[in-house]
Amino acid sequence: MINTATQLLSTSKFDGLKDKIFPSDVIVIGGFRINDSVISGFIVVFVILLAALILRLTVIRHWKTTPSAAQMFLEWLVTFFDKSADEMTEKYSGLMGPYTLGAAVYICCGVLIEMFGLRPAIADIGACFALALCTFLFIHTLGFHKNKARRLLHFLNPINIVTDLSVPVSMTFRLFGSILSGMVIMDMIYILVEGIWYIGLPLILPAVLTPLFTLFHAFIQSYVFASLTLTFVQEAIETPPKKPKRPKKKVAYANKPL
Repeated sequence: MINTATQLLSTSKFDGLKDKIFPSDVIVIGGFRINDSVISGFIVVFVILLAALILRLTVIRHWKTTPSAAQMFLEWLVTFFDKSADEMTEKYSGLMGPYTLGAAVYICCGVLIEMFGLRPAIADIGACFALALCTFLFIHTLGFHKNKARRLLHFLNPINIVTDLSVPVSMTFRLFGSILSGMVIMDMIYILVEGIWYIGLPLILPAVLTPLFTLFHAFIQSYVFASLTLTFVQEAIETPPKKPKRPKKKVAYANKPL
């Protein structure tokens, strides 16, 4: 067993893991670089827009009282995000519902593109930071819109300033780390299966694990990002409690002689 572990760790195939961590540049023009994650991102956006156009011209255009399977799925998907946004962000649900749905769809498709042999669009810290920055802007824009000048009281505490600035950083590295860890784990499974093939481990195992693991990873990361976004916005639009007024002390007057 020790010899097998030593053989696996010493193989040069583990050197390829660095390609999973750092995206490779595809186009370099001076200081302008386009890596494979950016190209995957453009492909994902094109596919999402094309799918939305097709759904608009087919399913939505022929909306029926007796829904089809596609219509039921669309209704459930939109209702789920609208209801979640309405429960947590109240009057801003008309804005936060579409945003969380769009972000979740982009993250989900950006992860699922790995099943077609392309690098996930979310496996780039720049894409993760862009999504986290959008959430950060929604948090403070809606917070100031709801509470007006009272929102400034939130920043009188230095701890709150540090906490707010850490939100986009934490969301960026949480999303990036989760996607990157999934890629590395699947790559290690391929390496381990190839290294111990002589034991009789079925080579079909990666073909079964890859779709299941990728699907689960895509759905859970989309849901977590949308939930965190709504939670942070909910905290920002909460009306700060007013300080109770101190009751006026009644002055007792002594009985004055007439």
